[in-house]
Amino acid sequence: MLSKKQNLLSLTPILIFLFFSEVFGITTITADNPNFQYTGRIDFSAIDKPIIYWPGSYIKANFEGQLIMIMLDDQTGQSYYNVFIDNDFNNPRLIDCVAGTHTYLVSASLTDTVHTLLIFRRTEASTGPTKFLGIQINDGKTLHTPPARPEHKILFYGNSITCGMGNEAPDASGDDNMLHENNFLSFGAITSRLLNTDYMCTAKSGIGVMISWFDMVMSDYYYRLNPDDSTSNWDFNEFIPDVVVINLLQNDSWLIGNLNPVPDSSQRVAAYMDFVREIRQHHPNAFIVCALGSMDATKIGSPWPGYIETAVTNLQSMDSDTLLGTHFFPFDPAWTKHPRVRHHQVMAQNLANYINNEMGWITDVEDNYLTELPENFELMQNYPNPFNPSTTIDYTITEPGNIKIVIFDVLGREIKTLVNEYKGAGRYKAVFSAGSLSSGVYYYQLLTENNFKTRSMILLK
Repeated sequence: MLSKKQNLLSLTPILIFLFFSEVFGITTITADNPNFQYTGRIDFSAIDKPIIYWPGSYIKANFEGQLIMIMLDDQTGQSYYNVFIDNDFNNPRLIDCVAGTHTYLVSASLTDTVHTLLIFRRTEASTGPTKFLGIQINDGKTLHTPPARPEHKILFYGNSITCGMGNEAPDASGDDNMLHENNFLSFGAITSRLLNTDYMCTAKSGIGVMISWFDMVMSDYYYRLNPDDSTSNWDFNEFIPDVVVINLLQNDSWLIGNLNPVPDSSQRVAAYMDFVREIRQHHPNAFIVCALGSMDATKIGSPWPGYIETAVTNLQSMDSDTLLGTHFFPFDPAWTKHPRVRHHQVMAQNLANYINNEMGWITDVEDNYLTELPENFELMQNYPNPFNPSTTIDYTITEPGNIKIVIFDVLGREIKTLVNEYKGAGRYKAVFSAGSLSSGVYYYQLLTENNFKTRSMILLK
């Protein structure tokens, strides 16, 4: 993982350039090279300094050599990017941007072959725009033709759920740390990879159709190229989607009572219909999925899914719009925060299946981040083992509920409760730090309402 606090990333571009030019020799490839492949609402007013605003915008390339550095000019120093080499999605390099122009070392130890590069904006536009300036690679190396684009395209309009707000946050943490917003692992991005499509995300945390947490609603926002400029218009012909997914009304459900007068049911339906009609004007041939969830707007007894269903039925009848459907993500009353990655994975699988059924697409794409819910209750051997002073424990639970991981000594005395919280079905990790404990054999036990497993580990100081 890379951050502005680590190694060469805190150095100035000049120092980085001098160091690696002496050791490797450097070729600089500017952002206007035709072998960079861009996807997203990106401002190319200056073709050698394209501006990236929106979550999920990405750049692909194929480059030669052992060295790869990325040149960015970030306005605020608050944006985050994932960098993937050779489609190794399990090991992203994280760029924690520093304000101003900086060069970020990704790797200097690759094999001397051709490699794929994916630069993906994790965070939404509120963290500020970034100018992509290009890359630096080994002297004499070059870019190859970029990968072929997928056949289909999907566009998502949404709020914080679609952005991926808090999806990488620990369960016990809040949702508002932008380090924990990773659009690459949002349900939209995962759905797009499952279906092997190009992906675009137009989303903002806190936004609604009728009311938002700020003085703007989605009709004031969705059409923009520069999210902060109401006069900046995106050319919708630049990205013509086969499918459009709208996931809105969660914020409306929380805030609707603040409007004066409060809209009644028919007015809420009419407002949603008006917005879908706006979207239809820009995407006349797309299949539009009117979605909602997975937060409490879809809880049992909520009227909000019904408003969407009524709106879609009306549009199908009144406008003869047959390219419309609904899809609702269920709400888990035991989980009241923004969905975490495991929730996004399930959402994505369900949505991908729905879209495939509607569109008749056939795909055998598998996503490294999207796995089926686990079938077996497992407590894995800690690693490393023996350890000093910390070790990692992997475990899997097959049904939601309160779980505990407890550490015992050889006499059966409880040393520490490592985990004690509600978790959904999934795969997890816990880190145990031995602190001042003495060397010896210890036991760790995973307990749920219906299962338990115990393993031993060795602390060797």
